[in-house]
Amino acid sequence: MDLSIERVEHDGVVVLVCTGRLDAETGDELAGAVADELRRGYHAIRLDLDATTFLSSAGIRGLFETQRSAKAAGASCFIRRASPVVKRVLDLTRLTPILMEGQPPRAEQPVPAHAAPVAADVTCGTVKLLGVERPAGAGVRGEILGRPNDAVAGRTAQGVARPLSRHGCGLGLASLADGQAAAARAGEMAAIAGAVFHRPPQPHAAIDYIVPTGDLLAEVNVLSGLIWEGIPTGRAGFEPAGDEPFVRLDDLIEAVLAQTDATTIALVVAGEVHGLVGAELIRPLAEAREGDTPVARSRDVTATWLSFSREPVYARHTAVIAGVVTRGSGSGLLADFVRPVPDRGFSSHCHAVVFPYRPLRRGGLDLPATVADLAASTPLAVLHLVADPHPVLGSGRSELARGGVWFAPLDLRSREATA
Repeated sequence: MDLSIERVEHDGVVVLVCTGRLDAETGDELAGAVADELRRGYHAIRLDLDATTFLSSAGIRGLFETQRSAKAAGASCFIRRASPVVKRVLDLTRLTPILMEGQPPRAEQPVPAHAAPVAADVTCGTVKLLGVERPAGAGVRGEILGRPNDAVAGRTAQGVARPLSRHGCGLGLASLADGQAAAARAGEMAAIAGAVFHRPPQPHAAIDYIVPTGDLLAEVNVLSGLIWEGIPTGRAGFEPAGDEPFVRLDDLIEAVLAQTDATTIALVVAGEVHGLVGAELIRPLAEAREGDTPVARSRDVTATWLSFSREPVYARHTAVIAGVVTRGSGSGLLADFVRPVPDRGFSSHCHAVVFPYRPLRRGGLDLPATVADLAASTPLAVLHLVADPHPVLGSGRSELARGGVWFAPLDLRSREATA
């Protein structure tokens, strides 16, 4: 269900009754409705969210924007009523005193600072790793959910609901858990340090997301994907070595693999973008039929399912990438989840979340703090990264100017989605 807004006026107070979802797609509708009332000269606006069935972090951001725009116009905009779903999110994020009518404000808790220890620099070909800290302990434990081939062929309708801790990471075809069938809403998903970013499967979709706030944690509905628990303990900054203008993602992965003996690693990269090459799902997998799927052997059919970058895109932006990398061509649980990277000795599966440009500090970064800082702006895209180095017609490879990388050995187990 999308969002419907009904206007009710009583004694100079305008109440906007919102029915449906309040997320990245519909937040602009509510903001527009509030702006219309402000232009008409109404200074007391209240929101009735008693029939609102879902509220994401993008929806919360929209509520803040409506409140801020009202205050700038000398007006007020507060939530008058909230459904149990909305009230729970507001309570967990500790925003009830701020956004709801008649509540005293509560002081914000300070965010602790994190210091990065100093370690050695390592140069690997065209990549310089700064302050390398190799993984400590046994690495992270991950879980493969669902079957990728069944998901893209439309043979799986329901997903696996999975709550994420503040340190949970992952990627795949999934949606924010909202009670709907995964095949209807699953799109490109990346989870980093407990924050989940989801691209709905339609053209030009706005990115929806949930960022851990207060006691609010995200839950995903995974059609096919990989979730792991824990922020990788290996880390380093990176930048081009010598006179190189940028770092190819493939070269960065090879440099990271050289820092560990593990066969398979979990990987997170935060980087200033020189160019990304990727694809996005633009149709719900619930529509898949025999001969009409994202993997149909027809370029024309595939083009109705996937939007490919024709050349590297999102230069001068900042991205966070979640991925899994394994040496060789991939086998066992990863056989259907990773793809060999052309001209390299490893296979991978990586998703990138793109944000407006934010400069990243040189050397060691704190991952949760970096994600929280980037998520303060609106995410622009979630891409399934691909490498297409063929001369002339190839789109190229993803390239980064500089940033930070986190990595650790990955121990996998499997759980299939329910058909």
